[in-house]
This record gives sequence, structure tokens and C-alpha cells, in this order.
Amino acid sequence: MSNIPKSFVTEMATQQGVTRTELEALLLALDDHPGAEIAKTLEISEAAVRKRLGESYKKFRIDVGGNKKLTHLKQKLLTAYQLRQPEQGKANLDWGEAVDVVDFCGRETQLAELEDWIVGDAEGRDRAANRCRLVAVLGIGGIGKTTLAARIAQKVQHQFEYLIWRSLRNAPSLNDILAELLKFLPGSEPDLPDDENSRLLRLLQVLRDHRCLIILDNVESILRSGEGKDYERAGEYKDGYEMYGYLFKKLGEAAHQSCLLLTSREKPKDAAALEGKNLPVKVLQLDGLKPSEARLILKDKGLEGSEAELSELVDRYSGNPLALKIVATTIYNLFNNTIAEFLAQIKQETAVYGDIRALLDQQFERLSNLEKRVMYWLAINRDPVLLTNLRDDIPIPESSMRLLEAVESLSRRSLIVGASDSGKLSQLPVIMEYMTEQLIEEITAEIKQLLEQSEDAAFSWKKLRFLNSYSLVKAEALDHIRRAQQKEILEPIKTKLLDLYEMDLEAQIRRSFDRLRGQPFIKKGYAIGNLINLLCQMQSGAPQADLSGRDFSALTIWRAYLKNVKLQDTSFTNADLSGSVFAEILGLASLVSVQYSPNGQFFATGVGDGEIRLWQAADNKQIQLYKGHTAWVWALAFSPDSKRLVSGSADHTIRIWDVQTGACLHTLSQHSGKVYSVAFSPDGKTIASGSEDHTIKLWNASSGECLATLKEHTNWVWSVAFNPIDPHRLVSSSADGTIKLWDSHGQCLQTLIGHTSQVYSVRFNPNGQILASSSEDQTVKLWDVHTGQCFETLKGHSKKVYAVRFSPDGKTLASSGEDRTIKLWNSQTSECLRTLTGHISQVWSISFSPDGRSLLSSSDDQAVRLWDATSGKLLNVLQGYARGVYAVAFSADGQTVASGGDDNIVRLWDLHHEQHDILQDPKSKGRLRSVAFSQREPLLATGGSDYTVRLWDLRDRQNTRCKALEGHTNWVWTVTFSHDGRLLASSSEDRTIRLWDVSTGRCLNTLEGHTHWVGTVAFHPNGQILASGGADGNVKLWDVQTGQCLQTLADHEEIVWSIAFSPDGTTLASGSKDLSVKLWDVATGKCLQTLKEHTKQIYAIAFSPDGQTLASASGDATVKLWHVSDGVCQDTLRRGHSAAIRAVAFSPNGTLLVSGSEDGSVQLWDVKTCSRLRQLKFDRIYESMDITGVTGLTEAQKSSLKALGAVELEK
Repeated sequence: MSNIPKSFVTEMATQQGVTRTELEALLLALDDHPGAEIAKTLEISEAAVRKRLGESYKKFRIDVGGNKKLTHLKQKLLTAYQLRQPEQGKANLDWGEAVDVVDFCGRETQLAELEDWIVGDAEGRDRAANRCRLVAVLGIGGIGKTTLAARIAQKVQHQFEYLIWRSLRNAPSLNDILAELLKFLPGSEPDLPDDENSRLLRLLQVLRDHRCLIILDNVESILRSGEGKDYERAGEYKDGYEMYGYLFKKLGEAAHQSCLLLTSREKPKDAAALEGKNLPVKVLQLDGLKPSEARLILKDKGLEGSEAELSELVDRYSGNPLALKIVATTIYNLFNNTIAEFLAQIKQETAVYGDIRALLDQQFERLSNLEKRVMYWLAINRDPVLLTNLRDDIPIPESSMRLLEAVESLSRRSLIVGASDSGKLSQLPVIMEYMTEQLIEEITAEIKQLLEQSEDAAFSWKKLRFLNSYSLVKAEALDHIRRAQQKEILEPIKTKLLDLYEMDLEAQIRRSFDRLRGQPFIKKGYAIGNLINLLCQMQSGAPQADLSGRDFSALTIWRAYLKNVKLQDTSFTNADLSGSVFAEILGLASLVSVQYSPNGQFFATGVGDGEIRLWQAADNKQIQLYKGHTAWVWALAFSPDSKRLVSGSADHTIRIWDVQTGACLHTLSQHSGKVYSVAFSPDGKTIASGSEDHTIKLWNASSGECLATLKEHTNWVWSVAFNPIDPHRLVSSSADGTIKLWDSHGQCLQTLIGHTSQVYSVRFNPNGQILASSSEDQTVKLWDVHTGQCFETLKGHSKKVYAVRFSPDGKTLASSGEDRTIKLWNSQTSECLRTLTGHISQVWSISFSPDGRSLLSSSDDQAVRLWDATSGKLLNVLQGYARGVYAVAFSADGQTVASGGDDNIVRLWDLHHEQHDILQDPKSKGRLRSVAFSQREPLLATGGSDYTVRLWDLRDRQNTRCKALEGHTNWVWTVTFSHDGRLLASSSEDRTIRLWDVSTGRCLNTLEGHTHWVGTVAFHPNGQILASGGADGNVKLWDVQTGQCLQTLADHEEIVWSIAFSPDGTTLASGSKDLSVKLWDVATGKCLQTLKEHTKQIYAIAFSPDGQTLASASGDATVKLWHVSDGVCQDTLRRGHSAAIRAVAFSPNGTLLVSGSEDGSVQLWDVKTCSRLRQLKFDRIYESMDITGVTGLTEAQKSSLKALGAVELEK
């Protein structure tokens, strides 16, 4: 080390206790002699050399690993030598309290940037013109500001004539600091002027005459704290320290050749005012270390862990160097040097402890009350939020600008982070954890005080200030945020309170409601909502929280999350339910369509029961219900201005709605079949519709007049879409397998052929040059609009692809289908970017938000899912509360009725005691479509949308066992036992019938022959023949032993929903979508009779045990009883159901009939009198919940609650 005198090294080594023999080896090593050469020179072994050097490193406290020790020692000696120079008469360096930076690592980018600012970044030009006069390094405590300032000062010191470092930690007066600076810098006079202004002017002259670097560390010490004040902006000076601001302003504005370098946790207001990209004042906001840099700190400590564990630790502490050093010491001392053990501990406890907590306490104590409120709300929100979201959380009556000032102030204090791309605000993880813990402590203390206060004690606002001011759970938030709030905030509060009160906690909280009712300050706050959410959290281990029978009347219940909470007989009379969330009725059938409005404020959903619902996109609040359609709403489209909504339905009509009022403006009725697709032209003047009647119609959007009918398709028209840049061009796709391009006059310009089956969806890309189509053939195709050529086929779906949509920028293509998935494709490269899974049934519809950031999907599982369109992350689920009953059956003894449907629960009704048991497999998801009792054993079979047949052993109702029979690859529509109970048959949407051995669960045979899904199956009484019916309109008879198709009965024109053999086996009955019931001679296959009196499709049929009567259940909400002998309808059972009846069954003695409906009810009828005996009633989730006089709910929300059992009495 030629740049450090040998005498200095010897002096330093002696001070550290290095022996003479150790020093001999060390001096040679410092001169870069290798170990072998040192050993030879000193005539010792190489092992002895290593030992002497090792002792020297230890005495110099060099604790890094590997071969870095010598490098670190050289740096340490060089720094010490440089710091010594002023003492030895070199008066141009005064390092004051500067820290040792021998172990400095990383920050290369920031060092380079600082060097450019301080020294000048010009190359070949005048560097002085690019120098900064004032530079501030800002950041949260422990982030490394002082160390970075010392390192850059050390690096550039030779560019200056004078360098002086001073700390403002103890808040010296400006006069004192100026005195120290002037005494050190050249041109100082023995007698300094007394006043600060004169000293400042003299300093400025020195800085003009000489190139000086002045470093002032810990500037936050002279800045005002906001503690105890409602409002206080960061960067303001303490009383008596205002002249520092003048110093910074003067040195930033006036011309000179020097530089003032500041470090501070908060940005001084003068630096904020003067900084600029092209100005000589710059601010460096220091963030955490990069993972690679931070890992060096941990590895130098010798910590053991995988790269993943190191990364997790760095992320947890946001790369804060001081925090990582504290943590590293803790891990070294207490966790056997093992990172994994420490991570496991802080997951259970907290990452904020000891010196880390003390560091954050210091910064938190400096905040004003408003700043603290912002910090608490950011912690509650968990994810980054916009300033507008914060305004909703923190209403400030005086001025909304106060909030903006508080946010700016927190930014100056380096406590919040703003994302440049989205403008969203957030906290670093360790700060969020600290704030969350602070909130939990405050809330817990307030609840404890509430529960322990005597009944007659007076209440004051301050005693519940936190509980009433902060919503611990934001009920309307995205699912992952709400779950995080429940886990990270509510759960710790619950645990702390249970430790204090144990089992009595719930009762004490319930009693507190009566004490709080009527308290003035409670009427505008979150206290009650928080306590209700806490009660629900206490039952988090149960499948469903239960607050039935509670009295919440006349309470302010803001943001209570009650979506999966039983509230039967609970009173909310005159309660304010603003922001509270309940279970929703999304409709009584499948969610078929979903569509964003062009302005992004709303989305609409269309359902199988004909209802359309409008939702507020910001919080998923249901704000409008459109009623008018009487069948499935297959298609939705908003006008370009988002003021009108057009819908297409299976009832053959198109309706145009006023979005805001819900009024139906026009009903267009000229189609003769179901309307599967609708679209607005880009100018909003024309509507196109595609129908089952093979036509496309163009309509005047204002008057509803039909302008043209386009007739070249030869099958159903599934999809229509306008060219987004040309309102006179549109495209259609059809069940005939073709895509057609049209002009607005009805002329077919081009027919695109390439798909091998039905084309369900077609869309233009945003510039109108490319088409995307999706098909039954499981592919998505891309077409050149001008040439009509298919240039790409996207394969990945395993079943039918129902929908395809381009993102607004055209870069991403989304597709969804029968395989329950959504796929995101790169439209340029055709690469499948992501597959989104989560729906448990076919995904009918998808829609991008106008900004392209979100994607909505609707499914047969009665859920709307919201996805992040970039990452594919599931953001939210709008899950409907399903209630339709699709299957009923009597037990062999007639004492029990089984029912099943949309809620995936089997209910076993005891007809004598009017009570029921529940069967539910926790592994099963979806809907039940069939239930069947064995007539020989206490067994029940079920089938549904999860592709699985289940066998339930009913011998022990308390511990019912279930066996899953797997093999079908789509919905199971029907299950039925043979009369001897040995076989079970199942029919499926996968177009097959399976025969199962009941005793073993083994599949004996798979019968194939239907060309579409198989909806129904029945055994002949002799067990030798099996009948089936399906969507191909055919009824087939099969030989059970061989699996051969014996006969096909093909007289129906539509789907065959149900079949049944007469008890004597001579007659087969079938019920169809074509509105008819047919009776067949089993021996000849001849159709004996066609029974037609229902006005809608027939879903279920059943013979009476004596074979004389046939019952048929229909979509017209009636059951008809027919004389089998002559086909005469003897009676119609009505006034029991309000929606389609999907199932019907006779009791074994023929005296009773049971029916199940999409309206969610099970009705029991007397066959002799044809009268309804009673409803087999199970309480809905909100049965008899009183919402009389409530506020904070829309009429659409109230309607949904009433459908789930709530009542609203007349005032």
C-alpha cells in the first residue's frame, strides 16, 4: 500500500493489539505478496501465515467472509488515514462526525448520479455549468443516507479545495454552524460578525472564491414535528431555525462554485421549491437496497439460507440496510444463524421489534393527526390506492386540499410511496406492519374499555375514537384485500380479546350494542360495523357465521361484510347499512352474459331467468334491476355513450333500456327465434341482432324500427359485431360453421370458412383489420379482414370455446369456454400468456374494461369473476346465492323426500316431523342435477356439474359416508338405480351413459350413440333395457347386458329432458323442449300419443305407481296430471311455484306428489284432491330478516335481499 505510510500502518496495528510477528506477515500481505512468498520470506509455513493474518483481521474487526478480508482491511486503513489528515496539519478536510464507510457496498447507480450532480456530468464541455449548488439525499430512517453521503464525499473529495462535515442531530443554531464553517474555511477573520445574515453573506463569498463541499447531516432535527397537531406540513422549520431555510434558499439560488450536500428524513420546503430537472438543486430519494446488494449484508454476516429465503427477508424489510443489519444480528445471536427459523417466527409474531420499532416510533411521533389518519388508512387498504380512494376514507369538512397537503407531507417524510405509472399511494411492508400493529393496539384497548365500562358510565367520542373512525374491514373491497384485512387486522384483535374474555366475549359485545344505540357520535362512524365484523370473525372456523335473531335495529352499520352470514330473524329495522355487503341474487339460473359499459363505470349481467342487473364497477354495488324478459338473456351491449343498454333473449325479443332509470325504451319482437347476440354500431345509431331463426336484423337504435334482415346463414346466428372504425361493416358467426362479413345494406361481402363446427363468437380487433373467432371445434382463429384468410389457429382449450374478445389496445385476446377456463393470448405472437382458472362450470361470457386493466367473466356456476388482465390474478368474485331445485325423489318407504339443486346440498326431508338433514361433500363444487334412492338398500345417488356421481350410505345419518364415482368428463344430468339396486346408470353432457356396479363403484360399460349431451336415463322394470334421451332430440333403448342400442325413437323436435317407464314396462314416456309429452310402445317403438297443453318446455315426467296417471312438470311453472289411457289432462297443479318446475316424483303409494322448482321451493301435493299440502321449506340465508326502514341500500339490493328471505314491512 504505497499510498499509506508504513509507519501509519504500524501505529494502527499496535493500537489494535497486533503482535510483532503478526505485523510482519500483515505488512507483506498489504503489499500484495502471495501467501507462499510470505512464508518463504519469514521462513514459516503457509498455515502459520494464514493463522497470523487471521489474528490480524480479527483484531481489526474484519468479519467478512472469504477472500474479501484483505480488501476490506486496505479500505479501512485508507479511510482512517484520510480522516487523520486534518489532525496532521492538512486543514482542507474536516470530517467531523462522518461515519466509517469501509464496509460500504452497492448503490452504484445512486453514487454515479450524485457524482454527476456534485462534480458535473459534462464530458468535453464546461463541467462547472452542470454542477449542482445544493443536493439533498432523503429517505426513511436507516435507509443509508448518511453512509451514502460519506461515501460520495470520500469519492469526490479531491475535486474540492475544502470539505467539511457537520451533523445537525442536536439541532445547533444556524449561528453556531456558520461560525464552525467560517472558522474552517479560508479567509476567516478572528472576529466573526454576530448576526446570522452577515455570516451567511461571508460564507457565500467564500463559496464563490473557493470550491468547497459542505455536508450537513440529519437536517430533519431542525424541522418541525407534527406531534399533537391536527395539521402540519413536513419540511417546515422549528421556531428559531427559520434562517436555515434562508441558508438553503440562498445557496441554491445564488451563483457559486461550491456544493451543499444535505441528508434528511424529511424534505426541507426550500429544497422542494428549488429542485428541478434543469435546475442546480437536486433531490435524491433513497429507496431500499436492491436484493443483490442487500443480500451482501446478510451473507457478510454469515447467515445461512436459500436465495428464496434471503429474498423474502430483504422484501420483508424493504431493503432497509439498518433494519437488515439489526435483523442479521438477531438471526446470528438467537436463531442459530438460520434465516428460515427467523422467518417462521416473524410470520407468527411480528417483523417490527426492538431497534426497528424504536426507529419507526421516532418517525411516527413526528406526524400530525391528519398524517397519522392517512397512514392508518393506507395500512387498512393493504394495496396501493388512489388519492380519490383516500378521500372516501377520510372526509375532511374544512378542505379537501388538507388531505393533499398531508399526502405531500408524508411523501416528504419518506413514509409513503407513490407509483409513477398509476399514481397510487402505498407503504413499504415494514411500515405497513408497524402501522397495523399500532392500529390493533389502539382498537383492542378501546374495545376492552367499552366492555369493562359500567352500565351507567357516560360515553365520550374519544373513548372509541379509533373504533369509530377506521373501518377495519372494507366490505366492498376486492376479495384478496378484504381477506387480508380479516387476517391481518380482525384476527389479531379477536385473539387478544379472547385471551382476556374467553367464551364470554361474544355475549359482552352483543350487550354493548344496546349501550351504543342512540349515542350521537356512533351515527357517523364504523364502530358498530367493526364490532359486527368482529363477531363474524369469531366464527371464522365455521362453514358459515350465524348472527340470526340479533337486534341491530336503529344502528349505523357501515361496511359490515355479511355475504356468507346467516341472519335469519335478525332485525335491521331503521338501520343505516351504507357500504355493507350482503349475499346477492344474481338470478335463478346461469349467468349467461356480462358486459362493461364503455365509460367503465358499470357492468351488466344477464341471467337465465330473464333478469338483467346493473352493477357499479368501483365497488360491485347492485344499482339497477331490469325486468321484462321472460327467458335467458343471452346477449348485452351498451351504447357508445353508456346511456342505453340493449339485451337479446331466448324469449325472441330485444329490449333497449335506459341505463340510469331502468325503463324499457323499446321492445323489438320481429325475430322468430332466440336472440343470441346484439351489438351497437360505433356511432350508436344502429343495433344488430343475431338469432336462432338464422337471420341478422339491423335496427334503428332510436326508434326501434327494423332496417334490414340479413338471411344468408343456414343455421343459428350465434354472434354479431360491428367494425369499430366503420359503422357500415359488420361480421356474424353461425352454427353453420361460417363467418360472414356484411355491409349495412344487407349485402354479404365475404364468407370465411375454416372452422369445422359451430362458430360461437366473432370480434374485430380495435383497428378493424383482424377478426378473431371461437368455435365448438375447440379453437380460436385469427383472420385477415381484407383477404378473408385465416392466418393463425390458437389451440389450447379442451372443449367448446364460447367467447372471444380483444383488449382495447388489441395486444391481448381473451377466450373462454366449456372447459371452465379463460385464456389470454398475445394477439401478435399467438402465444398463450395465461390460463385463468377458478370457475367451476362453463364460462359463457367475458368482457374487458375500457382501460384494458380488468377482465370480467360470467359462468354457469352463478359467479362473476374479476381478473387483472395483465397478471391474470383473481381480484374479486361476485358469487350469487343459488336456490333452484332441480331434483326430487321419494325413498322406498315413502317417509323421506330427497331434493337437490343449485346450492349443491342434498336435503333429506322427514315428512312426518317436517325437518330435514343435509348431505354435502366438501370436495364437491357446483350444482346438483339429479338425486335417486335405491329401492333395495339405504343408498342415495347424486350427480351434477362437477362431473362426478356420488353414492351416499344413509344407514348412519350422523356420519354419512360418500363414494365418488369418476369417469364422466362433463355434467352428470341424471342418475338412476336399477330396480334390483345392483346397477346405477348415469347420463352426461359428455354424450355418454355409464353403467356402474353399485357394490364396487366400478364402471361396467360406457354407452355411446347420442350426437349431443344426454339429459335423461331410466331403467326398464325388468332391468334388461335402459332408455335415454338427449339434446339431439332422440330417445334410445339399450340392451343393458351388451350395451348395444336396440332402437332409436326420433319423433321429438327438440331436447328430450325426461323419460320414464310405466310400472308394467309396456309404455315409455318422454318430455321435451318442444312442449310435448310423448307416449311410446316399448315393444314396437311406435309413438302412441302426443300430449300438448303445456306452454313451455317439459322438464320432468313421472308415472304413478299404478301406471294410470302421468305427471309432467314444465317451464310454465305448472304440473299436469294426465290419464295414461286416453291422454286427457285430468288436472293442473298451479299456485305453488313461481318459476320453472324442474323435477317431479310420486310417493310409493301414489297418494303424494313432490315437485322442485327454479324458484327454490319443494312443494308437496295431494294427488287425489290435486291440492298443495305444504311447502318443504328450508330457511334461506336471510329468512325473516327485517329491513324495514333501512337506508344505504339501493332498491336493487333490497330486491335481492327479499329474494333471499328478507322482509320489508309497510311503514
